[in-house]
Amino acid sequence: MKTVSDIMTRNPHTLTPQASLLDAEQLMKTHQIRHLPIANDEQQVQGVISQKEVLAEAFKITNRFGSQHLQSYLAKTLIDQAMQREVITISPDMPLLDAGRLLQEKKRGCLLVTNGDNQLQGILTSQDFVKLAIQLLDQ
Repeated sequence: MKTVSDIMTRNPHTLTPQASLLDAEQLMKTHQIRHLPIANDEQQVQGVISQKEVLAEAFKITNRFGSQHLQSYLAKTLIDQAMQREVITISPDMPLLDAGRLLQEKKRGCLLVTNGDNQLQGILTSQDFVKLAIQLLDQ
């Protein structure tokens, strides 16, 4: 039986709640990812930020201050103000079938993988399931 640890991304890129939305946007762009776990210095999960939240904040800023000020306001806006605090965490030994059902049921783009102390171990995204499906179909 395959488990989350078989396909999750280990040691994902993270930011702290005190980082800026500009930091998040640049990290997502550089590494072509859509979700960033937010963790404290002990790697305990604080939340998650996705492209969706960054874009929503960018639209708010643009509507209020104009697009010419977007980058400076993204740099001033802390992730803490825009991140999702209610995240779904799972263990690395959860069966993949259960994790897939959870992603689908909760309509989430990612699940954060943690140990018993809420320390980040990895991230499982819908793209991980797409990669798995391609592998299985290509056999």
